[in-house]
Amino acid sequence: MKVDGKKFKDRAMAAMNKFKHNMTGTYYSIADIPTASVQELADFIQIHPETNQIEKHLLGNTYTFFRLHLNNYRFYLETTHGRILQLDGSLNEKELVSYRSYRDSEDIDLPVRLS
Repeated sequence: MKVDGKKFKDRAMAAMNKFKHNMTGTYYSIADIPTASVQELADFIQIHPETNQIEKHLLGNTYTFFRLHLNNYRFYLETTHGRILQLDGSLNEKELVSYRSYRDSEDIDLPVRLS
């Protein structure tokens, strides 16, 4: 029986990421720390009435840029065709989240601390 090393490694990494997400979420829940996933934050930013939205057509693709300043929170979101490309968030100039789709795609559901 031949073992595919890359497939085994990918499955192990996926299992470890899932475990990490579950442990982080459980810790934040027990400690009563407010959290949201990258996807939840992106959805919130897109529907918030105070969000500034700019749409640009570049190289044949449509990109949408969102900025939201809410109390001391600052959010910046880039999307294309409904896909999150980038999400940055800060509170009182302290970074809360820095998501890049090319680097963090497996962390889209990871709980992000909001305080």
